[in-house]
Amino acid sequence: MKRGMCSLRRGGPLLAMVALSFWTLFGAVFDAPAAHAETVVAVSSSPADGDVVATSPTTIVVTFNQQIGSTATTVIVCNGATISTATPTLSPDLLSLNVDLTATPLPKGTCNVRWSVIGITETAVEFDTFSFDIEQDTAAATTAVTLAPTDAVSTPTVAESNQATSSEADDSTSNLGGPLGLARLVSMLSVAILFGALVLITVAWPEGVEYILTIRFIRLTWLAALASTGVMVVCLTAQATGKGFGASLSPTNWTELTDTTPGIAALARVVLVVAIGWVALRPDRAIDPTTQLPALAIPALAVATMGFSRTGGDLVPIGYAAGVGHALAMSVWLGGLMLLGRVVLTGPGDDDLVHAVRGFSRLATPAMLLTVLTGAVQLYRMDSGHLSDTTHGRLMVFKVLPVIAMVVIGTATRQFVHARMSRAESMTAPLASRLRRTVGFEAALGVMILAITSWMLSTQPGNLVAGPRSSGDFASQMQFDDANATLDAKLSLHPARVGANELLLEITKPATGISLIVVQFTPPESAVNAHPVTMTITELTGTGAAYLSPDIGLPLDAVGAWTVTLEVTTPAGLLKQNGLLNVRSNGSTSTATIPSVAETPITAAPQTTTSTTVPSG
Repeated sequence: MKRGMCSLRRGGPLLAMVALSFWTLFGAVFDAPAAHAETVVAVSSSPADGDVVATSPTTIVVTFNQQIGSTATTVIVCNGATISTATPTLSPDLLSLNVDLTATPLPKGTCNVRWSVIGITETAVEFDTFSFDIEQDTAAATTAVTLAPTDAVSTPTVAESNQATSSEADDSTSNLGGPLGLARLVSMLSVAILFGALVLITVAWPEGVEYILTIRFIRLTWLAALASTGVMVVCLTAQATGKGFGASLSPTNWTELTDTTPGIAALARVVLVVAIGWVALRPDRAIDPTTQLPALAIPALAVATMGFSRTGGDLVPIGYAAGVGHALAMSVWLGGLMLLGRVVLTGPGDDDLVHAVRGFSRLATPAMLLTVLTGAVQLYRMDSGHLSDTTHGRLMVFKVLPVIAMVVIGTATRQFVHARMSRAESMTAPLASRLRRTVGFEAALGVMILAITSWMLSTQPGNLVAGPRSSGDFASQMQFDDANATLDAKLSLHPARVGANELLLEITKPATGISLIVVQFTPPESAVNAHPVTMTITELTGTGAAYLSPDIGLPLDAVGAWTVTLEVTTPAGLLKQNGLLNVRSNGSTSTATIPSVAETPITAAPQTTTSTTVPSG
């Protein structure tokens, strides 16, 4: 008995080892699914979540708790704009996801990184986000575009590259903002002065055409209008085509402006300013009954082109009417002031000078009232509700201040003229000097107002979000569909050339369930200095359209065949297709063709991306 007990005791450790081995094997077998079902999570990142770095990192690295598959994506959003980066790569051990930022440094500010991966043994997509701050700016090498649906209130935001727009352009167009603004200001001012001066001469001072000072004033003003309007059109052409200033000097390239109403208005102003020379060289035609009508109609039409500088928004006909009325009334007011200050009140004179001042007082009051009334209509139409959150709105508020000052000074001057000159028979030297100072200050305020207006034309009003035209009017159209009939989309661009392009994306299928749309434009390999563009659409969830107006435009900076990749994320998976877009530099376009590319389904969970769209100023 004891021997048996001793044997049992000696066999105890052996039995325990057998039992432990069996339990381990049993547990491994039955616990295997649980181990395989372990969620893929990021154990570290560089930069880490919450880090503050001095400049943009050259690489973003995300390390995971297990090996991941090749289906891995990242989305980087800095300061509300999606940044286009190189395709993320996997480390050799398949435990890390790397994003190379050497060619696309991130800007100063807060950057959010969203990763999406699939485990090597799993089919479910896992995703998460982390963020870090960058203290100093670094020049970006790519362009990111964020689109909103066509019915959105806010306008798309565009973060543009600071590089040259095209290797084929003879000079850069990135520095044309200043010359364009100055040329636009001088053009508006000189055309307004011509019309206002001719109106005052016709109505109240026909003797003015006999003064050599008047003739010289009108001719010099016309030459300024001719030169500045020409420069303005050249700058607008350079912006529209992506070419340099020198390449845009040829009038044959100006036809590119016929794509938009403001462009047509600018071209019409050039023609009309040239025609004004007919009366500028002979001002007496403005008082001759046989030539008076065309002598006034031509400069009036040139002024009216200013009313077509804005398009889009609600009540477009009212906007055009208010714009034209505002320009004409402003011109009568400001042009008369300039003629008084530079010609009429330069010294003492006979009663004709008195008649000119009285006549202007009669014209100025209704012109002033009409200017203020039409300006208020334009303010309500373009900036109501956006006076503080857009650059255009803030400039409008700033513009109101000199307008009020001009109205106050003008009213006081008109009262002075009525009280002191109602019975005057000649213009004395003291009276002329006093009036000239007052009129000169009032005219200076008018020039300041026009300068602010010229500045405002380079910004986007909060209420004038342009709507898309029919896709049939676009120069290039690309159809994306697949054999399974799960994707039906059309991408339209105009004019499909180097520079800013109007863009319209129409989605027919899927009708619902879209959580993210990304369109990538990859330049030709031969374009060494060209930069890719990524367009992100986050608010279009099904059938509908997303639109980018020509005022902002999709910037393409190289000639040749661009690769266009459309990615539509749905609950059923990621629908992806590639196509080719032919981009030209000389304004000619061709219809882009897309090869038949089968849908590439990828098992993916719906992705929800928050996009902040900031109204352009």
